Amino acid sequence: MNSFRRGLRNRNPLVLVVALALLVPALLGIQSWFTSGAWSAVPLQRWVRNPTDDYMVVSWIVGRLKRDPPGLPLVVLLGGSSGREAIVSGPSLAREVQSGGGPQIEAFNLSSRMQRYAQSWAIVDNLPDTPTTVLVGVNLGRFTTSPKSNYNQVIGRELLLKSDSLRRWVNDYSGEHEYSYTILPGIFSALTSYLQQRENDLISKGRLRPRTYRPHPFDRRRALPDEEKRKLVDKWLTRYYPAFKKVHEFDAAMLDGLIAEGKKRGLDMVIVELPWNREIIGDAFDAAVAAYQGPTRAIADKYDVPYLDFNDELAIPSEDFLDLSHLRPKGRAIWQAELARRLTALYEDGTLRTQL
Repeated sequence: MNSFRRGLRNRNPLVLVVALALLVPALLGIQSWFTSGAWSAVPLQRWVRNPTDDYMVVSWIVGRLKRDPPGLPLVVLLGGSSGREAIVSGPSLAREVQSGGGPQIEAFNLSSRMQRYAQSWAIVDNLPDTPTTVLVGVNLGRFTTSPKSNYNQVIGRELLLKSDSLRRWVNDYSGEHEYSYTILPGIFSALTSYLQQRENDLISKGRLRPRTYRPHPFDRRRALPDEEKRKLVDKWLTRYYPAFKKVHEFDAAMLDGLIAEGKKRGLDMVIVELPWNREIIGDAFDAAVAAYQGPTRAIADKYDVPYLDFNDELAIPSEDFLDLSHLRPKGRAIWQAELARRLTALYEDGTLRTQL
C-alpha cells in the first residue's frame, strides 16, 4: 500500500508518460465497447436507469442493431416525445404493414425525449443497411433546438453513439469540435448518472436489479381539458415562438445534413409530419408551420425523398391527444394504421427497398 501511495505522488516525467501510455488504450477500449455495440450483450433491463430512460434505450437498441443486424428490412422512426407517443410499438407497426399486404419487416421506434436532429443524425450514422428505411419525424418542436444542444451529441450527449460525419458537419458549420474525436465525455456522464440513479440497488440489495422501460409514460397522465390545451397554444406563441424564429433555419440546415448523410449511406429516407392537435391549434401556428415546412419540402425535393403529411386527413380529435402533440392510445392506433398504409404503398411502388 505504501508503494502504491508513493507511485501516486511520483512526479517523475517518465512515470507520468508510462501511466498515460497505459491509460489511453484503456479509455479507447471503453469507448470501443460502446461504439461497436458490444455493450448491448448486457440485457437492456440492466442498463435502464429509470422507467422513462429514452436515451439509454435508444442507444442500446442502435448498438444491438449494429452488432446483430436483422435479417429483414428495417424501419425506424426518429423524433422527440411526440414521435415516441405516435405509434403503439415497432413490432405492432411491422404487423400492420404485413397484414396490409406489405413485406415482413422489423420496426423500432427510436424516438426519444427532446431528440435533436444531431441525435437523429448519430442514429442514422450507426444503423445497418439491411435495407433500412428511416422515418424522420418533423414538427414545430424539432425546429426550436439551439446549436449548442445539437453540438453536444458530437461528444456522446445524450446518445452513446459516435458519428464522424456529424462532427465534420458541426466543425464546417461552426468551427467547433474540430478535435472532438471521442464520445468519452458522454459515456462517463451516462455512467455517472447510472450509478447515481441506481445506488439504492447496490446499497440495499448488493446487486443491480432489472428495470422495466415504459415506452409510453404519458399514458398514466390525465388528458388536459381543452381549455388547458388552448392555454398551451398561447404559451407556445409567447414563450417558444421567439426561440423558434431564432433557430429554425439552423435546425433546417441540420435536417438537410441528416437526410444527405442517410442518402449517402444508402438508406431509404422518408420525412414524416408528426401528429398535432389541429382541433385546438387551428390556424394559430400557421406562420411557424409555413416557416419550417417550406424548407422541409425543399429538402425532400432536393434529395428525392417522400414527405408524408396525413394529419389533416385523419383529423384525430382533441380527446385523443394528451395536449397539443402527444397522442393517447386511441389516437396512436389511428395514426399508426395510416402510417402503415403509407409504408405499404411505398414498398409496393418500389420507393422503399426490400432487398439490397
